[in-house]
Amino acid sequence: MKEKTEIEIELSETIAYTSRDERSEVFCPRCQMVVVMAVPHVASILAEMSEREIYRRIVADEAHVVETDRLLVCLSSLTSIRQEK
Repeated sequence: MKEKTEIEIELSETIAYTSRDERSEVFCPRCQMVVVMAVPHVASILAEMSEREIYRRIVADEAHVVETDRLLVCLSSLTSIRQEK
């Protein structure tokens, strides 16, 4: 007689970021006001979506961006997209 053992593992993931340079208040030309903007990988954490989804929305012109020495994504535009769905 064979015995079957089943093991269930639950994983929990916490992501933290610490650099203040990755998030800042910047004027968004599309929102016409000062908003919090972040680099794409931090924006993906804060908006609870994948970084790939952030870039897809940028290409589709659904997310507001500002390009300086780095790409900054308007968190307000990501929040409004999430609320519509």
